[in-house]
Amino acid sequence: MQTLIEDIQFAYRSFMKTPAVCALIVTTLALGIGANAAIFNVVYNVLVAPLPFSGGERLVKINTNKPKINRNDVQVSVPTMLDYRQKNEHLSHLVEYHQMSFTLLGHGDPKSLKTGTVSWDYFEMLNVKPILGRTFLPGEDKQGARPLIVLSHHYWREMFGSDPDIIGTSLQMNNKAHQVIGVLPPMAAYPVKNDIWVTAPSCPVRGSSNAINDRSRTMLTLYGKLKANSSLAKASLELNNISKHLIAEYPDVYPENQGLSNTLIPLKTEMAAQSGPTFYLLMAITALVLLIACANVANLNLVRTANRKQEFAIREALGANPRRIARQVLTESILLSLTGGLLGLIIAIFTNDLLAGFAAHYTSLASEVKINWSVFVFCLVISMLTGVISGATAAFQKRHINESLKEGSGNITASGASNRLRKVLLIIQFSLAFIVITSATLVSLSLYRLNNQDTGFNSSEIVALQMGPGASNDTVKQWHYFARETAHRLERKAEIEQVAFSTTFPMTEGRRQLSFFQIEGRPPIDSSERPDALRAVVSPNYHQVLAIPLLQGRYLQESDDENNPGSILINKRFAELFFAAENPIDKRISLDKGKTWLSVRGVVADTREMGVDIAPVPTFYSTFIEYTRWSWIKMLIRTKVPLNTISTSITDAIHEINPQQAVQGITTLKTLKDESLSSANLVGQLVTMFAVLAFAIALSGVVGIVAYNVSQRRKEIGIRVALGANPKRIRMLFAVQGMSLCAIGIAIGAFIMVFISPMLARVLFETQALNLSMYLITGTAISLFAALAILLPVKQATAVQPSHALREQ
Repeated sequence: MQTLIEDIQFAYRSFMKTPAVCALIVTTLALGIGANAAIFNVVYNVLVAPLPFSGGERLVKINTNKPKINRNDVQVSVPTMLDYRQKNEHLSHLVEYHQMSFTLLGHGDPKSLKTGTVSWDYFEMLNVKPILGRTFLPGEDKQGARPLIVLSHHYWREMFGSDPDIIGTSLQMNNKAHQVIGVLPPMAAYPVKNDIWVTAPSCPVRGSSNAINDRSRTMLTLYGKLKANSSLAKASLELNNISKHLIAEYPDVYPENQGLSNTLIPLKTEMAAQSGPTFYLLMAITALVLLIACANVANLNLVRTANRKQEFAIREALGANPRRIARQVLTESILLSLTGGLLGLIIAIFTNDLLAGFAAHYTSLASEVKINWSVFVFCLVISMLTGVISGATAAFQKRHINESLKEGSGNITASGASNRLRKVLLIIQFSLAFIVITSATLVSLSLYRLNNQDTGFNSSEIVALQMGPGASNDTVKQWHYFARETAHRLERKAEIEQVAFSTTFPMTEGRRQLSFFQIEGRPPIDSSERPDALRAVVSPNYHQVLAIPLLQGRYLQESDDENNPGSILINKRFAELFFAAENPIDKRISLDKGKTWLSVRGVVADTREMGVDIAPVPTFYSTFIEYTRWSWIKMLIRTKVPLNTISTSITDAIHEINPQQAVQGITTLKTLKDESLSSANLVGQLVTMFAVLAFAIALSGVVGIVAYNVSQRRKEIGIRVALGANPKRIRMLFAVQGMSLCAIGIAIGAFIMVFISPMLARVLFETQALNLSMYLITGTAISLFAALAILLPVKQATAVQPSHALREQ
């Protein structure tokens, strides 16, 4: 122990002799370890750590599929859910979930609340205990049960100011009193963040006799919990056997040519599915940054050791044990690494909330991203490994005592092995920097193309808002009539040009997929061979408001929604696939096996209805007259003035028609587009930031090593200049030596990129990962900066008078 204390004391004195180099080592490690610790904390909590629910490893999402028509994770009906629940023996819980909108009245303006509708044992399955009151009890999800509400923690805090006496309060929801029975603790929201939770009878759709009895009325997502002695394979097999019996018993509802199967996915896997590729990419990038930092630190330690070569030779000559000297060097390296690791941990702590906010774009598990013991262990392990490896590299370099002593007070020239090792480390830094910077450049190019992608419609000056089915609209027909009257009322305002409405906003994945359609005069298309086609339910003027070009025929008209039902538009992609050799105008399609027919009135240009990053798919547009389901109404308002000057006027106009109607999310269509891309843009910013960090670390290493090499050869440079050598030739000599290492590193990095590109391609949009022109541009940029880093210290050395350089020796 006393020896260790002496080593630490001596190390401190050694650090004071070279503060600049030591500060550079600590800073480099702090940035490298800090970036890795921060990303590791997110990856560990989201992708590795167990779910924050008791027995979370047994929680599953039950995906119901129609494999013969490539339909995965479809919703199921209430009767189907009951069959699965009652006939399975491997799940201790099988619960339903769907989201709806409730309108809260009596608390200021009507408010639309995101509502999770669940089975009574949903929270029992998760083993979530309320902080106030209770959750649902058996029987409270049966038809006729009294309407009850469990508040989410965030809504209780924001809406009711964390009122401890909220239990028993009656809230007016959709013109019906609901009693608050409990408040949930803060928890990972899944599938989405909800304001309140209710059981089936509270939902007017789920609680209707139609939903309860109609097997074709699909609206539920299923979750379950495996029994302690069961497994995913056993439970899946059992549910699939139940599905086979359903196909045999109800062939009209579950057609044989569509299939019906079930896949059980661990809930942890499901909750982390969207975030995995992105977080692994960031982890890989930061790992490369850390490797560059480690190579840089190893090089700097070699420089420190080389500068102390004479000191170590004298100590050995006086009888010091070489192992004792090696241990001292190793101690100093570990101390520097631990200091860098400590600063890195501080960086990770301060960036935790920032990265948790970033993770929230991908998964509700972001609420669990907290600094815990795993981050401390990560920083400690990485620091120790870095310190030991870089220290050992320097500590066990061969030292020749006689040669070191002969060099006297002159420059201490490093051994050939040390020089070769430093060159290898520089090559490693260049190759890793090339990989990081090229990856970041490709991601940035991908994001540029994504942000500038033509969506097929004009989103400028479009105000967007949404309304859930109102409390006073008793039927779907009344709800659609209200939407039409609202649009007409708004169009009378001078600041508004046109108003359209739809069941979903463009650039979202809310369009309804078709399970069957038939073209008149042709045999039904085999379900297993039919391409995907989407149905968009819109007002007749939808395409004019969004300035979507008409290619053939005519647009929809108001008369199509009233006196001439059955009119539709198709997009260009639909026409190319299904009417390639004929004129599609006035052709008819059926969605119900020929019972009713819809006539094609026009062909419009393709748009990116499903998302900016999803290519146009075959789509047809129908009016609300053919749509018989409850749905949200999305208003699209083309205005003549900015949003902030008209939002209140829009809300007032809606409330003039229906004072109880909640209006949600008044924004612009451009903002919705930007928000849909915000996650991708954040990834790009993080990747770019890490790439800049990696390049800065690599360049600092280049500058440091070149400056050291130049300082060791100042006498040689002085002699060369004194004998008449051209300074430019001398600078070129150093440049060739340095740039050859850079070229080798870039070549190795490009070779590695060939193998990395398939993985990188998964996160790129319309951008080739194996992009030779981009490799050339990146390599050229790195070479230019490297040349500057090499030539600056060389130029300073050659500018010194030869007599001064010789006297310094």
